Amino acid sequence: MDSPNCLEYAYAGAAKQPIKYPLVLYPYAKYQYFEQRRGFSPFSMLKNPMVMMMIFSGVMMFVMPKMMEGMDPEEKAAMRKQMEAQKDPSKMISQMWGDITGKQEEESGKSRKERRKIRSKKD
Repeated sequence: MDSPNCLEYAYAGAAKQPIKYPLVLYPYAKYQYFEQRRGFSPFSMLKNPMVMMMIFSGVMMFVMPKMMEGMDPEEKAAMRKQMEAQKDPSKMISQMWGDITGKQEEESGKSRKERRKIRSKKD
């Protein structure tokens, strides 16, 4: 029983060499189990989507009136007309389809039945 308890292989296929037992190991670095908490940064708050939406809304509240001041009176009238149409969703959709197809709203102010009669006569 002269054979040693521990054997060392320098590389695969190398001759066996006895080593001292017990093995004494020394650490090269200290292991970090926990991450350090980052400090407070106001820029990290600005990355929050809710804060970004609030800032955008606040900026638009101040910028939009300035944009309206620079508009022509004709553009303002068109904007008012569009806003009036938004009060009635059916009127807004019909105006939108008229804008897409290039058809002007000739039948505005008429009932649905009257508009259908006019369309059937055109076809």
